[in-house]
Amino acid sequence: MSTVEQDYTETAWRVARERLLNAFLRETKCQVPAEGELRIPLAAAQCTLIVRVRYRSLTGGHLFDDTVLFGADNGETVPAGNAAFLDALLREIADRSGLADAEARRAELAGQVRGSVAHTARYLAEAPNRGFPGPDAKALTRYAEQRVLTGHPFHPTPKSAEGFDENDLAHFAPELGASFVPHQLAVAEELLLQRRITDTDWTPAEVREHVPAGFVPLPAHPWQVRHLLAQPRVRTLVEEGGLVPLGPLGPRVYPTSSVRTVCDPGFPSSWKLPLHVRITNFVRTNPVEHLRRATDASMLIGRLLPGWSCAGFEVLLESGFRTIDPEVAGGDLSAEFGVLYRDNPFHANGQSPRVLAALLEEGPGGEPPELVRWVWEAGDTLEWLRHYLRISLLPLLGVFAADGVSFEAHVQNSLLCMEDGWPVRFWVRDLEGVSVSRDRIPARAGEYAPAPDSPVCYDDAEAWSRLRYHAVTNQLGHVLRVLGRHTGTGEKRLWRVVREEVAACEPAGSCGRDLLTARSLPAKANLLSRFSGRGERPLYVDVPNPLREE
Repeated sequence: MSTVEQDYTETAWRVARERLLNAFLRETKCQVPAEGELRIPLAAAQCTLIVRVRYRSLTGGHLFDDTVLFGADNGETVPAGNAAFLDALLREIADRSGLADAEARRAELAGQVRGSVAHTARYLAEAPNRGFPGPDAKALTRYAEQRVLTGHPFHPTPKSAEGFDENDLAHFAPELGASFVPHQLAVAEELLLQRRITDTDWTPAEVREHVPAGFVPLPAHPWQVRHLLAQPRVRTLVEEGGLVPLGPLGPRVYPTSSVRTVCDPGFPSSWKLPLHVRITNFVRTNPVEHLRRATDASMLIGRLLPGWSCAGFEVLLESGFRTIDPEVAGGDLSAEFGVLYRDNPFHANGQSPRVLAALLEEGPGGEPPELVRWVWEAGDTLEWLRHYLRISLLPLLGVFAADGVSFEAHVQNSLLCMEDGWPVRFWVRDLEGVSVSRDRIPARAGEYAPAPDSPVCYDDAEAWSRLRYHAVTNQLGHVLRVLGRHTGTGEKRLWRVVREEVAACEPAGSCGRDLLTARSLPAKANLLSRFSGRGERPLYVDVPNPLREE
């Protein structure tokens, strides 16, 4: 390994240590000092982990010195290398879990962490070769989508992609600037299950002309086609003539930050494709329940959206789905074909939204995040935050208070448009994550209201809890950590501004009051959930609410 490769690998390990430590501290409710030495007893390894706190965050995104030590009972300390650090921390998780197969889970997660670190190192190493694009709106949007190099700040494996080999990463990883021509499958109409919400065009003209009569086109990820054609049931569908692989067809697309959602910037739809690869927590296929959930949410929101007087707040709607009918192929195989079609208004409206997750990442050399540079351009951190809240958190609260619609507005589902450094438009996407309070669906929804058994419907308390996690703990907490650290304003002062804005927001109603008085906020326990294999139904922990005035 060259010196340069070693440097990027060590940077990737530093990032991983920080994420693992912050997840562990949050999920085990360890107290963190404002500064100085932090000692973490690790009973399973019979030692104390010693780190020095460089920056203490109100919401848990702390920074630590690079030196990590193991301390013994006799007071002696030794450096904790990356492998030893990982082993000791995961042994502690395994010991506390009480699971019968804890040792096997520990070894599996250790391997996944190492894989995520290796990917991160590669992304960081190749990032300097991809310069910042010019002023073209579509190029700016793509650049941000493909610039999430280190990922979720509270996740043990934010860049895991189990199923991709090194060659696959080169062809399909957004972090490496990938683009490709999607494959197309022709599905016999009698085998198809689909739902159309709008008449948005789903298929490029150069694809339609290759589809035989009586068949319908279905886009597919090239990796997924290779995976599917290795399945005996799929080969049977091909041999019987119900499924015709057409090969790569149409314009090139690029993968967005989620890896499996792809975009042709000049086409009115983008495509959320199934991909049998474990990305972060779970394999990213599209079961019919998920497709139904997303389209039920889109039907309802499309109906309600014109009545929401939230200037600057926008929603990317899903326009429908296609898959092979599970009655024909079985639910597991149907999930491997399901495609969710999403509106892409940016193909023609001239806007250049950037995914918030990318705007919050430091550069490979520790440069301030792009969001901070925008705030500096605007010239007033507190006023910038007020502008941001009025197009993001306040509308999210108002919509839930009025209509019971809770958006999964975490940083990867949030897109931001700026003018002269100021936030002017906030887009939420991925309606599969929406939760609707089944008790508060407004009468004006009419025939667009989801059925009582729809997977988009939740109890009111759970829908509210999901909104508080995604919009406050995850999204706003991350924004304020970055601004607090890099602008010199400090997180306390920024949270005070949020408190003032929420208190003055009449549409937030009782939701705003609850948010300001609750002792805690929910936080997803990604480390414990990943260890216990609870990707679809993650564990949550409570964290202190920085909006509560003591």
